[in-house]
Amino acid sequence: MAISTTASTNFCPRCFAALDAVQESCTRCALEFARVGGILDTIGVKQRETRAAGVETFYTANPFPGYAPGDDGPTLIDRSRRAPFLVGLDAAIGPEATVVDCGCGTGQLAAFLALSGPRRRVIGVDGCKESLLNADWFRQKARIANLQLVRGDLFDLPLAEGQFKVVISRGVVHHTPDPDRAIECVARRVAPGGILLLGFYETMGRFLHCSRRALGKVVGRQVRFLDPVLRRSDLDEDKKRIWIADQYLHPLEHILPTPHVMELLEALGFRWVRSVPPATEGSNLFDATPKPGPFGMFSMRFGWLMRGLNDQDAGLVFVVAQKAAR
Repeated sequence: MAISTTASTNFCPRCFAALDAVQESCTRCALEFARVGGILDTIGVKQRETRAAGVETFYTANPFPGYAPGDDGPTLIDRSRRAPFLVGLDAAIGPEATVVDCGCGTGQLAAFLALSGPRRRVIGVDGCKESLLNADWFRQKARIANLQLVRGDLFDLPLAEGQFKVVISRGVVHHTPDPDRAIECVARRVAPGGILLLGFYETMGRFLHCSRRALGKVVGRQVRFLDPVLRRSDLDEDKKRIWIADQYLHPLEHILPTPHVMELLEALGFRWVRSVPPATEGSNLFDATPKPGPFGMFSMRFGWLMRGLNDQDAGLVFVVAQKAAR
């Protein structure tokens, strides 16, 4: 399927056909949606699975991550370029690539990739309308012309299978009722030879955070000096409140061991590229590295556990995998 390199937000996320400003269905593939501001809403008023609806209710009250009133395009780019992983991701993605972020939340990663690559076409999909309204507010404020926002269910994504060279899913599959199925639904959108970046709460990496969360329940409050984010003096209390809501009060969370995740991906035709951490140390994020053997995998995961006291991602780990070419 040919994809135009002209960035535009007026296109169907499933078949890439051009849409006019008032269409509520695609004439090529018959995808139906409602327009909510700059969002294509493919869920509408459909009744959602109980736990998925509970997660949406949670994020309606606690959009994560939040935007500060003064945030704009330059501040988002500056903040993102202080994160080595985002710098590496931006460098690895082609300047005219079509990228999809499944579970984009408030759209900060999708917005950064769109701003940093004006000829890219970036699609951000999420199930929470309030999060997407935050993303759309920022998209308009920063005048991002190449970011398409779509409200869709992760288990029924309004995206063509096997069409995207880069698919990102950061911090979402572990908040679904069925993480294994969520991984499969996301992975099936990757084109042959394409890259999947899957971020999830790793069992050993998350161990210390789960321990301090359990301790907080015993004492009746978060033990702030044990949490590297809550210890930060440069964060205001509103950002800390949002962190507490997301990390301590979330209604649905799973933790996943990396070997299990790789078994799922290998069964779907993917091969190991790398994990993050560790940092890429100057190499291309998409360059393959040897897959660790059993001892190497355990050692790597044990290292994630040990860094837990100072891990500001609280056990979020990325696996980068490549789908076999046809």
